[in-house]
Amino acid sequence: QVANNEADESRPWQDAARPVGTVLLVIILCAVDDLNPVKIFCSYALHYESVTGLHLTEGRIALIALVLLLAIVVIERQQLLYFCARAFFRCTFSNLFFRSVEIVGMDNLPKNGPVILTGNHNNQFVDGIILLTNCSRQISFMIAQKSFDRPLVGFLARAFHCIPVTRPQDNAFRGAGLVSSDGTSTLHGVDTRFREQMEDGVLVEFEGSPGPLRVKTIVSDTQLVLDTDQKAVSSSKGVSYKIYPKVDRATMYDKVYSALRKGQCLGIFPEGGSHDRTDLLPLKAGVAIIALDAQRKHHMSVPIVPVGLNYFQGHRFGGRVVVEFGPPIVVPEQIYLQHETDRRGAVEAMLQLIATGMRSVIVPTPDYQTLQQIYMARRLYVPDGLKLSAEQTMDLNRRFAVGVQRLLRAVAEGPADDGSGSPSSRSPSSVATADINLSQEDLQLIREFKAEVGDYIATLKRLGLRDHQVRQIGWWGVPDLVGRLLFLVVTMSLAALPQLMFSLPIMFFASKFAATEQRKALKASSTKLAARDVVMSYKIIYVLILVPCLYIIYGSLILLFCSWCWTTIVLVLFSCPISAFLGTKASEQGVRAYADIVPLFHRLLPGPRAEQDKLPARRAALQKKLNQAVKRFGPLLGDLYHGKSVDWAKEMGWFTYAAANAQAAEGSAAAGGSVAAAIAADVVSLKSTGSNNAQDADETLVDGSSLGHGARRIEPTPLPPNATHAAH
Repeated sequence: QVANNEADESRPWQDAARPVGTVLLVIILCAVDDLNPVKIFCSYALHYESVTGLHLTEGRIALIALVLLLAIVVIERQQLLYFCARAFFRCTFSNLFFRSVEIVGMDNLPKNGPVILTGNHNNQFVDGIILLTNCSRQISFMIAQKSFDRPLVGFLARAFHCIPVTRPQDNAFRGAGLVSSDGTSTLHGVDTRFREQMEDGVLVEFEGSPGPLRVKTIVSDTQLVLDTDQKAVSSSKGVSYKIYPKVDRATMYDKVYSALRKGQCLGIFPEGGSHDRTDLLPLKAGVAIIALDAQRKHHMSVPIVPVGLNYFQGHRFGGRVVVEFGPPIVVPEQIYLQHETDRRGAVEAMLQLIATGMRSVIVPTPDYQTLQQIYMARRLYVPDGLKLSAEQTMDLNRRFAVGVQRLLRAVAEGPADDGSGSPSSRSPSSVATADINLSQEDLQLIREFKAEVGDYIATLKRLGLRDHQVRQIGWWGVPDLVGRLLFLVVTMSLAALPQLMFSLPIMFFASKFAATEQRKALKASSTKLAARDVVMSYKIIYVLILVPCLYIIYGSLILLFCSWCWTTIVLVLFSCPISAFLGTKASEQGVRAYADIVPLFHRLLPGPRAEQDKLPARRAALQKKLNQAVKRFGPLLGDLYHGKSVDWAKEMGWFTYAAANAQAAEGSAAAGGSVAAAIAADVVSLKSTGSNNAQDADETLVDGSSLGHGARRIEPTPLPPNATHAAH
C-alpha cells in the first residue's frame, strides 16, 4: 500500500513533465536569437530576397500569425469559451472556494462514446461546476429553463453547452377562485375557471398539500376529479391552488438523443432539485426514459455512470469535496424486454437500478446526526498515525453506514424465518439480514455506543476541540500557546491588508445575500431541511458579481486621485488578485492556528482543563469498545467485514428497498398515496414531473460514452410491486 501511495504521489509530476518541458523549450528558443526559428527564417528570407522577391520581417510574420489566430478564435469560439470557463472555475474552486477537490474512480468513466452521468444533488449550481471542472470528458448538462434565463447562470450554461429543460413548475400559476372537497377525490370550486385554465392530466398543488396531484377529469368550470382515492383538500371552506401546465419536451429529447448519437457525455441530476438531506430523494423518471428510449428508438446502448458528490462543510468556503465515479451501469436485457410491454414497470426497475448505483458512491444515512457519528466511528477505528486515501476513507465510511443500518434492521425485523424457508419469498431487506441474529441486548449495546459517540462529539464541540487534537492535548502547555499566538499574529498581519481591501467586504455582502436566498429557498421548499444546499451557490454567484465591481471602484479611485502612468495602474490592478489570493491563503493558516488556540486558552482554566485531560482516556475507551463491536458483529456482515473490496451496487440493493418503503410510508401518511399515483401516471405518459420545489431550478443531466474500464452489469433488486409503485 505504501508503494502504491508513493506511486500515486509521483504520478502528477510525471504527467506534468511533458507540458512543463515543452514550455521550457519554447522559452529557450525565444530567448536565444541564434535558436529562434522565426528569426532564423527571416534572416534566410532577407538573404534570398533578390531571388524570391519577398520582403519578410518578424513583424509581418507576427501579423500573419495574429490574423490566423483570430480566425481560429472566431471559428472555435464556443470551445474556447468552454475551456476558458472550465480553467477559471477549476482554479478558483480548487484553490479559493474549496480547500481540496479529490477525485476517486475516474477510470470508471468510459473514455469515448455516449454515456450518462447521474449525480446526487446536494449543492445546487456548485454540483454541476464541480463535475464540469474535474471530469476528464466534456459534459453537457440539462438545466432548467428558469435557471437558463438568469443572467450570470445563463451565460455560464451557454458556455458549458447546457441543454435547457422547461419544467411544469417553472410555468406554474395561481388558479382563479378557491376549491373545496366533499371528502372524496371530487373538488368543487367557487369563481373557478377549470375548463379555461386546465386540461385533463395537468398537475395541481393545493395550499397545505404535500405535493402536486394529477387531474383525472374536468367536469365543468367549477368541478373536477383528481386521480386519487383519498381526500385531496383538508379544508371545506376553500383553499387556493397552483396549476402546473403540461409542457412539450419533444424538442428537448431530440437535442438529448442528438448529443448521444455524437458520442457526447450527458449530465443529469435525477433527483430533480437540490436538497440538504443525507440520502437521495426519489428519482425522476427522465433519466430512465432517456436510457430506455435510446435503445428502443435510436438503437444505442448508453451506459449510466453514477457520480457521488460528497461534501464536507460544503456550504462554507474552505470545505472539502470528494467526487467518486462508480462502475458503469449497463441496462439489463430483461428491462429492455419489459419496456416493450410494460413501460411503467421498466422505468421503475431502471430507476431502482440507478438509485442503487448512486447510493454506492455516497454515504447514505437516515439523518445528519447519524452521518456525523459514522465519520467519528471511522476516525476512531483507523489506527493513530495512518492516513487513508480519499477512496479508502469513503469505502470505510460506507462500510460503517451500511453495516450499522443492517444490524439495526435485523433487530427490527426479528427472526428471518417466515415458514417458507425460501429466500426468494422474502424481501431484499430480509435477505440481506437473514444471517444476522441479534438479541435485544445486542441492540441495546449498539444504541448505547451510538449515544456515547454522540456525547463525545457534543463534548468536543463545546470545548472547541477536534478529534485529532485529543491525542495531543496532554502534551500541550504554555509554550504551545505562545508559539501559536505568534504564528497567528504573523499570518494575520500578512493577511490583514489584502483581506480588509478585497476579501472581507466581498465575503460580508455575499454571506448576507446568500442568507437571504437561503431563507427564501427554505420557505418555498418542502424537501429542504435547512436549505444549506443553496448557500454556497449564491455565495459564489455574488462573489463573481462583486469582485469585478470592487476592482472597477478601485480602478476609478486610482484614476481620479493618483497621477500614475498607465503602466503603473495596469500593474497595480493586476497585482490586486494576486494579493487577494495570498491574503486568503495566509488567513486560512491563521484560522487553523486560531482553532488550536481556543482549546489552549481553555486549558488555562481549571474546569475545562480537567475535562480536557479526561478526553484521551475517554477516546481510548471508545476505540476499545468500537474494536470489540467490530470483532463481534463484523463477521455477521459478510463482505462488508471480510472483503478487501466491496461490490457496493450489490450491498446498496437492500438499502434502496428500505428507502423505497420509508418513502412509500411517508407519502401514504401524508397524502394517501396520491403523490405516488400522480408520478406513476406521469411515467406512463413518458414525462418526468421534475422537482416539487419551484426554487430548485437547476435540474441537470450528463453526456455519455461506451463501456470502458471497470464496467459491469448491475442486476436490479426485485421489489414487491406495491413498494415499487409507491416509491416512484
